[in-house]
Amino acid sequence: MALAGALVAGCALLPPAPAAGPPSPAGVADPALERATAALAAADAGTALRTAVRASVRVRSIGCEGVETGSGFALDEHTLVTNAHVVSGAERLQVDTWDGHQLAVTGSIAATVADLAVVRTREALPASVPLAGADPDGGEAVTVVGYPRGEALARAAGVVTALVDDPLGASSAPALQVEARVAPGSSGSAVVDGGGAVVGVVYAGATTGEHAYAVPVSVLREALDASTSTSDRAASATTPAC
Repeated sequence: MALAGALVAGCALLPPAPAAGPPSPAGVADPALERATAALAAADAGTALRTAVRASVRVRSIGCEGVETGSGFALDEHTLVTNAHVVSGAERLQVDTWDGHQLAVTGSIAATVADLAVVRTREALPASVPLAGADPDGGEAVTVVGYPRGEALARAAGVVTALVDDPLGASSAPALQVEARVAPGSSGSAVVDGGGAVVGVVYAGATTGEHAYAVPVSVLREALDASTSTSDRAASATTPAC
């Protein structure tokens, strides 16, 4: 799967601070102060989103049947998350960072609870993104960050609809439905909230491209807890015989 969002733009400069003026009467909002406060909030959100962008990676799965492309994101210096179907059947995995570096993979673990995989890298990843403490509410604004069709890093704005049953019928775990345009290559993309924390992992999308389905962060945390007990078997998951 992949995104159909706009290309990541350069960082915007903060507007100059408003000129000092006479204090507003009690109980009357100061428009200049409101604009400055909104600008600072937007800058904070932009910084958080830039961190998610820097933590995003492109994953190429090279196997017996050819090359499949997906997305992923870093949890720490040597650990990233993507989808199990992205790494399934891979003879070799190739991980590219947002700034063009290619990292060697030491192994991967596919989760059993949902379409998730944990991948370990030999070299350090350039940035990592935090996980949200809870699943998002319906109506919450989010951003999907990944590599549309395996091409340039992109982001797509969206809104959380609800927790729903897995539309593929492959998992008993709930799915997060998001109104956001996705396409092949977006699988494994991070869904981040306004603070830049991951609330879901994209794994499917409607054929119209208008809806994305993601593994919610609560299920991701469960899968990560389970993966710590099987890390010693990670290397065997990426080396099938053709």
